[in-house]
Amino acid sequence: VLACGSLLYYHCTARNCSLVSLTCDVVIVLVSSLAILGLAFRNFNIAVPVDPLEWQVSEECATSIAACIANTVGATEGVLRVAASGSDYKLFFKVVVFLYLAAAVGRAASGATVTYIG
Repeated sequence: VLACGSLLYYHCTARNCSLVSLTCDVVIVLVSSLAILGLAFRNFNIAVPVDPLEWQVSEECATSIAACIANTVGATEGVLRVAASGSDYKLFFKVVVFLYLAAAVGRAASGATVTYIG
């Protein structure tokens, strides 16, 4: 993660390269990391506990993930509707302050910096 974040920051600030170049570099880092991990596991005789190709998501898990996303989007929409109607001044000012702070962070730091910090 640190290597990918560093590459993203380097590409976006210093090199000003295209998205294709950035994607290729990130894939190279990920493939190299997986190859090094595979060699380390093979040399130390460590068995990989789960084969990612055999992972399956149950219907119950998929339903709970979809319900969680729907609840989050619905709650966000409800908060924004109440804030936009002006009936709850306290909520309205909270939303305005949050949006102002988000805009200030966006002006003060580049998108690459915020992504790297995240």
